Amino acid sequence: MSNHCCNHADTPAVGHCAGCAEAFCGNCLLDLGGNLYCGSCKVLALNGRTPMLEKVMSPCAEAGSAMSSAVVGFFILGYILQPVAIIKALEARKQIAADPRLTGWGKANAALALAVVGLILLGLNLIARSSR
Repeated sequence: MSNHCCNHADTPAVGHCAGCAEAFCGNCLLDLGGNLYCGSCKVLALNGRTPMLEKVMSPCAEAGSAMSSAVVGFFILGYILQPVAIIKALEARKQIAADPRLTGWGKANAALALAVVGLILLGLNLIARSSR
């Protein structure tokens, strides 16, 4: 992810275009209906055509893997798979934050929450068994 405007290399970026996900400075972005667009993508948005971003988005594989580990961890090998799911979910969140073309933020957060709850339940189960 770039910290500088695509059009002005010396100028810090203030946001990303909702159409192409490239970084731009405040002078290069235009707010249309609550979305920021660069010059090229604003033409598409004004003409009612699909912005390019929807065509170039891809799911974050790490988020899917984290969710799988968290769900399977509820049934088998929870002490192994739940920590793995937490690590993968945190990595997916980093990847998604670094690349605006990746989707799966909600899946990564859900996997993280599910894995934490799974570990807590496993810990409580272990405490309950040891106190008998």
